[in-house]
Amino acid sequence: MARNLFDIESRLGKCRKNSCIVDALFESGLLDVERIEFLYTTPPKIETVYLNKVEGILFGTAIGDALGVKFESRPPEYILNKYGHIKGFHQKAHITDDTQLTFWTLEVFLNQGWLDPKKLADRYTKERITGIGKTMKAFIKNYKDLRVPWYLAGVNSAGNGALMRLSPLVIPHLLNPSKELWCDAIVTTYLIYHDRLAIASAVAFVSLLWECFRIQRPLEADWWIEKYVAVARELEGDNTTYSTRYGTLKYKGPAWYFIEKVLEDASKEKWSLKELSSRIGSGAYLLETIPVVLYTLMMHADTPYTALTEAITYSKDSDTIGAIVGYFIGAIHGSKAFPRYLVEPMLNGKILPRKYVSLIASTLSYLKKTSEESEIDIDYSDMILTLSK
Repeated sequence: MARNLFDIESRLGKCRKNSCIVDALFESGLLDVERIEFLYTTPPKIETVYLNKVEGILFGTAIGDALGVKFESRPPEYILNKYGHIKGFHQKAHITDDTQLTFWTLEVFLNQGWLDPKKLADRYTKERITGIGKTMKAFIKNYKDLRVPWYLAGVNSAGNGALMRLSPLVIPHLLNPSKELWCDAIVTTYLIYHDRLAIASAVAFVSLLWECFRIQRPLEADWWIEKYVAVARELEGDNTTYSTRYGTLKYKGPAWYFIEKVLEDASKEKWSLKELSSRIGSGAYLLETIPVVLYTLMMHADTPYTALTEAITYSKDSDTIGAIVGYFIGAIHGSKAFPRYLVEPMLNGKILPRKYVSLIASTLSYLKKTSEESEIDIDYSDMILTLSK
């Protein structure tokens, strides 16, 4: 059957959930990942939803972003020589696109009741983005200036922006798990990134993040590799070609295989995070970001403060890698895993705008209200914000 793009706008316009959109994109030939059985499975139930973990993924994104922003693009050697290990906010620290896009994604969900890609596109192009990357600039030009429809406005890019704004995607599904979780990950990534690695890694990271909500302590180091590869390989397939850019390790082939191999070698040979960064690079390219994030968690998931400071100190794209590690740490340990001196600038408006803190509070209230009709328990302990009764 010939691809039908003439009627797709009408079909997409009738969709009110992203599984409908995923089916339409697959059937029109626009979605270039493997159509695997996993996408039609229900995530495992979370027995108890800890609201401090919801706080943790959102505050964690902003904390990691702001910690790393003033050290972005600096090689680890420069950072160590001038600052030592990064343990606090630079005096000119601020949030960037990592945090903005995260909270705009959350805002669209709270307003619409689902992650509507058209509304996301409208929101992403509504106001100035701090520290905007090339891929996002190209998307905005396509969508806003050239008026390309959202489903064609994305860019062929394997940039790590595909992962930086993922943390809100689990929230709609915590009390009612369904395949929509995977479809939300696909569509919100495809919106901007028309790339197999970008989409495959987004679904795999959402799967990891979901599991972090189900556990109370970090799993074995190998778990991070196995869980990532199990999902990413199926979606990416075995015939892709991605190449390393920097460092001493040269590779060309499927991304999942490189990530698996380099992490296994790093673990076996006990590389430091600095060694990994120097061998493969630690920039905004997913072939660099993914191993750095996963290796940080393999080594330090049980010591959240160390995980955050190490990730920022030993990476070039320090704000985005900090944001990603931040939301994983928040999902595992909850919001109180972050020291008070890093949280207070998020609460008092000095770094995180108060409207974003209000969005966190609205999210918690939404979950509290929704829980009344759910069989899943909610735990209110160890929260930073206070919910009204």
